[in-house]
Amino acid sequence: FLSAGANDKLFGAGVIDLAGSGPVHMTGGVTALIAAIILGPRRGRFYDAQTGQPLEEAYNFPPHSVALQFLGTFCLWFGWYGFNPGSTLGIGTESLGDVASLVAVNTTLAACAGAIS
Repeated sequence: FLSAGANDKLFGAGVIDLAGSGPVHMTGGVTALIAAIILGPRRGRFYDAQTGQPLEEAYNFPPHSVALQFLGTFCLWFGWYGFNPGSTLGIGTESLGDVASLVAVNTTLAACAGAIS
């Protein structure tokens, strides 16, 4: 029901799940939630790592490298430009080229919206 070849696009809503992003992100989200519940908070964040006694105030860990965060963001963004328009599986016709260009524009807008939120 989520494929581009289905007659009834997402129960009649007309939505196409391009490249299976719904099941992929749902699986990743559920897995991350279960892992976070199993692992719990970082050691030493709310309880003393040695004695196990609760801390009066939560410990603030030092920040990570801003340069590496910036580099990782651009690595992901570059990969999205290959994956997202490439998920149209071809731009041999004008209509498929229009779809791929729309996907690239939506990728840009999504990254911009994520940057300001």
